[in-house]
Amino acid sequence: MNLKERIKQFAEQATQSPPAKRGVERALQGRLDEHFADPSRCDGRGRKAKCLREAETALRHLTRAVVWQHQQQLDPNVRQEARALVKTVCHGHTPFEDLMRRASALRGRVNKSGRKRNARMPVRGCRKLWAELPAGFAVERLHTEERLAGAGRRLGNCAKDNAYGLHDRLRQRRSDFYQVLRGNEPVAMFEVRLRTSRIAEFLGQRNRGVDLPRPVLVAMLRRLQLNGDDVEACLQQGAASIFATGTADARQPDWQRGRRRAWLGPGRLVVREGRKKRRRWSSFEWDGTDWVSSDASRRERLDALMTRYPSLAKLARRAMEASRGR
Repeated sequence: MNLKERIKQFAEQATQSPPAKRGVERALQGRLDEHFADPSRCDGRGRKAKCLREAETALRHLTRAVVWQHQQQLDPNVRQEARALVKTVCHGHTPFEDLMRRASALRGRVNKSGRKRNARMPVRGCRKLWAELPAGFAVERLHTEERLAGAGRRLGNCAKDNAYGLHDRLRQRRSDFYQVLRGNEPVAMFEVRLRTSRIAEFLGQRNRGVDLPRPVLVAMLRRLQLNGDDVEACLQQGAASIFATGTADARQPDWQRGRRRAWLGPGRLVVREGRKKRRRWSSFEWDGTDWVSSDASRRERLDALMTRYPSLAKLARRAMEASRGR
């Protein structure tokens, strides 16, 4: 569509009576001609291609402004700005370059308004969830970009905007995000990778570590059916996944020697070492060929312990066999 057709389109949409349409069309064409009368916007072949593209874009925005002034989903201030711009084009004598500037600014505000509107809408496939936890705690799934950004601002972390792509991961359904609250105050946030259903990161205020009570963590993992062994906030509190799911009872270890305890589940082994106030937890999963430690494990390998304690090696063998029967 050339510039003349764009001008005619604007005049037809912005006015009702034929005389008014013709008047608006002539006036806008005159301002466009004055705009291109500037020698800097022309070369030996006539009007510069770049300047023609800019003018065509501005006319397209002006035509859209006729629609934007009535779109209820837009911010009221944006609609008011669109009405003022359409009125200026129809009744004023503003130079075309000023109309270009205002049309570009309006386009930007419309885009911003649209982003805000989309951020308030639930992400497709992400359901709202709120679950009460012990001791006055609760966990909430952040099901909109606005909720995610708001929680990020209150906790002072990188979820406050999309600089690190967190909003993209939520919108593209690669991750879910949750906040843990005590009363009305957020105390932590964590990300769950949907492909693995594992917690990827668990952080408190200002990205500090999380120190939630063990019953709260166990209840949260059980309610959300998550594996928390890869984050220190869960595993080192003793809230390993086999306890949260009820596969094992923390009060009844399957093996113990001295200050060491071990619990088994299908393809999983959890080991606790050390005194009460300095306990170290490790979680291992059988991948079909070897025992692989979780990211939060204090012990990277199980080999040395199984060599030292044959009874622990037998326990690990039972966990391997149980994994084949799953």
